[in-house]
Amino acid sequence: MQLQLTVASLLICFVACISAGNMPDYIQVCHRNEPELSKCLKSSVHNLRPYLAKGIKELNVPPLEPLYIGDLSILDGSAGLTVKAKKLNILGASNFEITKLRASTQNRRFDFELILPHLHGDGLYEINGNILALPIKGSGPFTGNFTNFVAYVRVQYDIKSVNDLEYLHVKEFALKIRTGKGNLKLENLFNGDKVLGDVINDTINQNFEVFTNDLIAPIARALEAKFLVITTKILENFTYSELFPV
Repeated sequence: MQLQLTVASLLICFVACISAGNMPDYIQVCHRNEPELSKCLKSSVHNLRPYLAKGIKELNVPPLEPLYIGDLSILDGSAGLTVKAKKLNILGASNFEITKLRASTQNRRFDFELILPHLHGDGLYEINGNILALPIKGSGPFTGNFTNFVAYVRVQYDIKSVNDLEYLHVKEFALKIRTGKGNLKLENLFNGDKVLGDVINDTINQNFEVFTNDLIAPIARALEAKFLVITTKILENFTYSELFPV
């Protein structure tokens, strides 16, 4: 009996070692039934940050720095304001800090709360309409700096069988953002009228949270799509048992 138990233990150890050997150093494995799964997962995601920043070529994961959003229709004019961004780049997305994480293998769900200490954005803009009862019109380059934005992420997943192997599959990836502090600079407002341009830029920055609250939802949707691609690329390269062994 003792010999059988010893052999069984060796087999389990052998399988575990083989699985661990297949995993790259930058992925910290978390056992699915461990009591502090949320703590382990938080550490694992934090460990990935420098690799996400430059991209993970062997997994086809694109770099987070810079995070290229591209062209985006932010407001369509229904609220009296049309805002479009082009060639939008974001820097600083990889410096996120997870403040809360709840993992439930029973419900197949992960909930994250994270803070983005500093983001920098740049690109081109087109704007036309009214801001706080002031008319605004212009197009040109813009820059923005954003501090302490908070993101809430919900990941719902299921487990799919592919060639008799189980993989995690993301069913839903939802992201909401609560704005923090920051400033924007829109160049070439009113065809380059500096006086009017300064008035509008000052008004926006004095009411930064109100202004960005109207803009953040479509930006969050664009970020959702980007982070879903990254998450999917990682998950499709490893089996459920490799990422979350028993």
